[in-house]
Amino acid sequence: MNKFYLIDKPIWISSFDIIRNLRKKLNIKKIWHTWTLDPLATWGVILAVWNYTKLIPYLEKDRKTYEFTVNIDWITDSFDLAEKIEYLDKKSQKKYKKEITKEKLEEILKNKFTWEITQIPPKYSALKINWQRAYKLAREWKEIVMKSRNITIFRIELLDYNYPKITLSAEVSAGTYIRSIAMELWEILGTGWYITELRRTKIWELDINLSQKLDYFDENNILDIKKLFKNKNFINLENNILEKINNWMSVFWDFNFPKFEDLFVFKGKDIKNIVEFDWSKIIPKKKI
Repeated sequence: MNKFYLIDKPIWISSFDIIRNLRKKLNIKKIWHTWTLDPLATWGVILAVWNYTKLIPYLEKDRKTYEFTVNIDWITDSFDLAEKIEYLDKKSQKKYKKEITKEKLEEILKNKFTWEITQIPPKYSALKINWQRAYKLAREWKEIVMKSRNITIFRIELLDYNYPKITLSAEVSAGTYIRSIAMELWEILGTGWYITELRRTKIWELDINLSQKLDYFDENNILDIKKLFKNKNFINLENNILEKINNWMSVFWDFNFPKFEDLFVFKGKDIKNIVEFDWSKIIPKKKI
């Protein structure tokens, strides 16, 4: 039962909708997703089943890649298609169409959107403020103060521009809000804007070819655990040592393991324990 799946999330459903769907398909309740993806975004949701939900905190949170389209001829409160749309007037649209060029956009991306920047998350987000989701407070017209955060844009490039559509690709650190990148671009250009398409195309080294769609879900199409935790150390232990580990006993021995790092203990095809080696003994940390 211990498995990880990579789901190509369709538009207009939430990450929790996927959980509800898979609970029915697999007839199991113990399922959880890794990181929330907006209902209007697609692809890239990792789900853990059964005891592998305990491994979610050990997943890398470094880089994700997105492709997204920003239109600059109108605006919404949520900066996407979820809220009421207001078009710019025809005069403004004509002005921006003339002034904004591909070369200008590439220059802005090069000078303003590379490496570490400070970003303010959008108020229409799943971040919690006083134990409530920000988007719920925003829709109730309550005052919200979103705290800035430091994020990293490892790469951003212009894929296509044909007014009013700007299509971009960005590789960013965990916690980056693509809508905030689009909002900062809008502030520089001085136009209205909204995101029409947002697709997560890569999570670390996991790309779209490894995912599957909900409509054609195959419970045997699972992620390779060693690829998913490629930067972790995997070890095998004798049964008598495993028995002690499972009873939360440290085991003294002259092991040749990396020191003070998480070690994933395999038994058969499953990860059963997470331990640590401190020069002289193996210390149990978590049962899976």
